[in-house]
Amino acid sequence: MIFFDKQNFQFPQDLDLENKLFLPTSKLYAQLNVQLQALYQDIRTALIDSHALIASSAKQLYEQPGPTLAAWYDQAAGRAAELQAQINEELLPKAQASYQQLVADVADAGRETQLYLQNFMENPEAAAAAAIQPVTAYLAAATEAAEAALVSGYYALGSLISQLMKQPAETLEASIHYLLSELLELYFRAISSLLIQI
Repeated sequence: MIFFDKQNFQFPQDLDLENKLFLPTSKLYAQLNVQLQALYQDIRTALIDSHALIASSAKQLYEQPGPTLAAWYDQAAGRAAELQAQINEELLPKAQASYQQLVADVADAGRETQLYLQNFMENPEAAAAAAIQPVTAYLAAATEAAEAALVSGYYALGSLISQLMKQPAETLEASIHYLLSELLELYFRAISSLLIQI
């Protein structure tokens, strides 16, 4: 429905800037500030921990290079064995199942294509009509919806022009007020949904 066709268009309500603009914006700012501070602390802690680990490892390598390198090699080999086992036990069976499903789907699609071509060769008009039928049904529905929207818009536009002729200043003022109110409502909903997600 077009905005000037609504009942409260001629009787604008006060713009609730405090609750629709200022309060949600300040809540969003406070929430983002808290999250940024927490992110900063997490990054700082991670960097300090990483630095301590690197320093400890470097000191250990300097003091005992042979045993440290052997231990690191054993850890890398163990991790490589774990990854190899995971690949063999989880990833390869999944890939094999996916491949088998793909082969089956391709075979099914080939059979369906062969049946369609056979039907098309036997009766090309009926096959073409059956293929085009969903598209024509969609276009017919879209045309009806577009026609209804155009008719509704035409009558609403006629109503607005009539009001502009009778009361130009009041109608423009009401239009601007209504649009500002709708924009504030959209802003409020967007900020509210952001606050819920954050």
